[in-house]
Amino acid sequence: MANIPADFVKAAVAITPGFEVSGDPYLGVSGDFDRMGISCGALQWNIGSNSLQPMVRNVGKTHVLSVMPDFGGQMWQACNGTVSSGLSIVRGWQNGTRLKPKPKAELGALMGSNAMRAEQDKKIGTVATKAFNQATAWAAARGDSSASKRLFCWFFDIVTQNGGLEGLTFAKTKNFIDANQPDRVDDVVCDFLKGQSGTSGHVTDAKKNATLWRNSADGEKLEILVMSYLRSLTAAQQWRHVVLNRKGSIAMGAGWVNGTKWSFATHGL
Repeated sequence: MANIPADFVKAAVAITPGFEVSGDPYLGVSGDFDRMGISCGALQWNIGSNSLQPMVRNVGKTHVLSVMPDFGGQMWQACNGTVSSGLSIVRGWQNGTRLKPKPKAELGALMGSNAMRAEQDKKIGTVATKAFNQATAWAAARGDSSASKRLFCWFFDIVTQNGGLEGLTFAKTKNFIDANQPDRVDDVVCDFLKGQSGTSGHVTDAKKNATLWRNSADGEKLEILVMSYLRSLTAAQQWRHVVLNRKGSIAMGAGWVNGTKWSFATHGL
């Protein structure tokens, strides 16, 4: 891992997985809600994208069988065949998209074991290094010698959830702020959120964020809020406010995501 401050990584691992799972993020396990079969661990590695299988193979069959006495054999099979066969196996452990209690408990035991925690740390380190390098490059474009924790956490979430910037640059962000003037920028973002329609929880979150964030952003918070808004516009239209709820909450240090109000003051954001 690059020379990343430990508290940066600690904050990012608390925030990005925290939006998805409660409690110890390393133990997070969910079912087939996103058509990925099962998603496990701090960054929700899964069968559908073939991101979980290498981790399971790395800890070895003996370990898998020891911590998953009833489902370990099937888990090993799911991680050593085709993706389609793996999906078929793990979907058999679910009622619809919800994991049954026993396989969920055994998957939690696997992900929480020392061997699998070490595998998770390796993967987290790779993501953290990529995020840190991107955040450092962004800070350099701004004229700063180093990236802040807030900027790093934002990039960590982007790398984990969205892959990349999709053409977003510091110059585009600065031009947007200049064109709208600092005192109007947050209104553009908040008006977008307030104007969302529908009855979903994400829309409710968006409207609450519009109220929470208006007239409360300046300096780096304002810049990263704009980054969040501009990056959200590259997503499919139905997901733009969802992306902005999440990224904007990191930018502002607080916000509504997935029906919960988050505050990251304890992490220095």
